[in-house]
Amino acid sequence: MELEKTLYRVQERILTHQYVPKFTNICSVILLIMASLNLLLIWGLSNRTINQIQFDQDAKDSIYHYSILDDDTTLLMMKYASTQELLHLKTELLQLHNFTIINITIDYKSYFDSSLQKLLSQTINLETLFLHDVAYSINSNIYVKNNATNQTFIWKQKKDPQNYLGKAAHNLWEFLVITLGLFISSAISSLYIKITIICAPVIIIIMLEVSYIFGNRQIFPIFLARAFPWIGLYLNILDRTQRSKKQLIIAFALMLFLIYFIYLSSIIIGSYLLFKAQVPFGLEDNFFGLITVNEFASLLFLRTRSSLYFVPKFTIIYYYLFLWYVRSTNYGFYSLAMLSLSYACFGTFCLFIFLYEIPSLGWNPLSYYTPTLDRPRCYYLPVFSMNWVNDLPQLWSMFYPLYGRRYFQIQNLALVDRNFPLLNNLLDIEMQEQQ
Repeated sequence: MELEKTLYRVQERILTHQYVPKFTNICSVILLIMASLNLLLIWGLSNRTINQIQFDQDAKDSIYHYSILDDDTTLLMMKYASTQELLHLKTELLQLHNFTIINITIDYKSYFDSSLQKLLSQTINLETLFLHDVAYSINSNIYVKNNATNQTFIWKQKKDPQNYLGKAAHNLWEFLVITLGLFISSAISSLYIKITIICAPVIIIIMLEVSYIFGNRQIFPIFLARAFPWIGLYLNILDRTQRSKKQLIIAFALMLFLIYFIYLSSIIIGSYLLFKAQVPFGLEDNFFGLITVNEFASLLFLRTRSSLYFVPKFTIIYYYLFLWYVRSTNYGFYSLAMLSLSYACFGTFCLFIFLYEIPSLGWNPLSYYTPTLDRPRCYYLPVFSMNWVNDLPQLWSMFYPLYGRRYFQIQNLALVDRNFPLLNNLLDIEMQEQQ
């Protein structure tokens, strides 16, 4: 509860700035328009004429050097073969052992069928266009390497199911894999954000410990107990008993390191589940970074019923659409799709902040549907222990769903509604039952 109150104060301080309403309104419009334009670009590029890439799948001892030139300037150099090892051998060694080297040079101006295709292609790099041509013009095992970046792309010949039952089973499997990958990534990212915020006061503790050296012994326990009760509670006890706070600080720091390594592990698992081998460099990092940013922004800003109900649903739909596009295409315009996903997520977020979160600061504070300091969010989690009021809830509670007021009886809401007579009566009854 105290952690939520601290986050509410931060959110209120940010959203009450005079330029925030105008900023969020403009950003929501611009970002959603840019997301739509990017989707149109992806559609236009996906329907362009595919250049047929020369390749003989039976020539196992051949390697192709593919270059795109604009006058005397080399814009792209790629090489590909049906055997991966050939890509990593030097040209001299290939010639020494009589491997066939086929050089293909294409003029940049003749690479596109029309001026419109050339114009659309300005929004994406040549490597993506070439790999898109390879993926849709060659139906066999092929290995491609970019000479500039040394990144290797792999396509394996696969047979798609022909009957409806096979296609349905395949689509169901893809859906389950995406769901599992998103669950792991989102859950661990959310946990990582929460633990980071919880452990952040440790830095302040270290700074204030330094102030101890200079004789300032009053601000430490008072400041921490009020600002960060989930840590200050224990620091006060240690301070009163004149015990060292070193072990407590180390414990929180080690927990932060542990969660960080768990977070890195979730990225590795998520990359394995959600992405194929042939994606642009950095796409996975950008996607998981976006998930983390969304989790942090949701924790900090989403407080009204409408935002809590709709924003996560929109966000997860965007995730599914992006990942389905990545997994269902041989090779697509994934960088543009990633930009579209980012614009859509941030645009939707800014829209709901402008429509609900900022106006809620001026709503009637007596209304049960207005976020306040005593009611930081308008969806609730049952308090299974009164210790949670000042301390942190158990970690398992992050998977416990939030509920609206209609799911609780009036006595269950006595604490959050500040109905102290009813709350005292309930506590007295509970104490009598325990005796």
